[in-house]
Amino acid sequence: MVKKVVFSAKLEHDVIKTVIPILKKKTKDANLILHDPTKDFLDLENTSNLLNKVDMLIVKVRSECSIDLLHYAKLHDIPTLHDVDTVLLTRNKVALDHAFRKILQDNSEILANISLPKSWTQNLSDVDRFKEWAVKKLPIVIKSHFQHDKYMRFNFLVREIDEVDKFCKMYSNFLYYDVYVQKFIECDGIDRKVYVVGDKIFGIKRENPIYIYMRDSPDAIDVDTISRDEFMVPKEMKILAKILSRELKLKIFGFDLIKSVKDNKLYLVDLNDFPGLRGIKNIENILADFILTLF
Repeated sequence: MVKKVVFSAKLEHDVIKTVIPILKKKTKDANLILHDPTKDFLDLENTSNLLNKVDMLIVKVRSECSIDLLHYAKLHDIPTLHDVDTVLLTRNKVALDHAFRKILQDNSEILANISLPKSWTQNLSDVDRFKEWAVKKLPIVIKSHFQHDKYMRFNFLVREIDEVDKFCKMYSNFLYYDVYVQKFIECDGIDRKVYVVGDKIFGIKRENPIYIYMRDSPDAIDVDTISRDEFMVPKEMKILAKILSRELKLKIFGFDLIKSVKDNKLYLVDLNDFPGLRGIKNIENILADFILTLF
């Protein structure tokens, strides 16, 4: 029987657009339906036209439309790459922080060299109150609560308390929403990005955007243009990857580590379900081959 598979992702993404031709060529025993959540919006009364008798829904989350598909899949018992509860957890930095802390506590003996920055939730609707709270905690990094929409995502370094005013000017639309705040970790200036695709684990190094900002003070930084180099993933990172995969029910994901110059520890600072996977050699075939195993 021919299986029906819906693959929902931004089809112009530089990695996804190379994967699609490979999937089309290799899915002779499946009806592969492509959906772009940035263009193909839903007729809610007739969503079943898209997802009727679907054997597998694969979503690389891009927008609320992506989340809507996952909610529908849960209601109708449609198998998915990542379920909606997993995705909602990973997109919420505070919920993810709680999950990280539990995972590290439960695995403290084997993950002894991995930690989390001290963190808080806060609100800037009363700027003076925020400054009074923040001044003894500097330097800090203010981050958006949610992370899937790149137009609503920010990491803002505050070293001097008056820099809060600059944040309020740049992100005035977010002053009435809770933000996620991390203690700034002085590191070696390198992001160690660990990517997982099924049972394969890859490492990519890139310069940390905050350190680029501190050095060059650019008006804006396009993180996609920062050069990347592969690195051999050490054992402790592989162990962490396997634990995160198991505990968070993730099959394709990536997480970021930075190395502190003060205590030499690795600090886990971010995670993304189904990331861009840029910089990995032959990623189009690796990703396509893994997706094919799902159905």
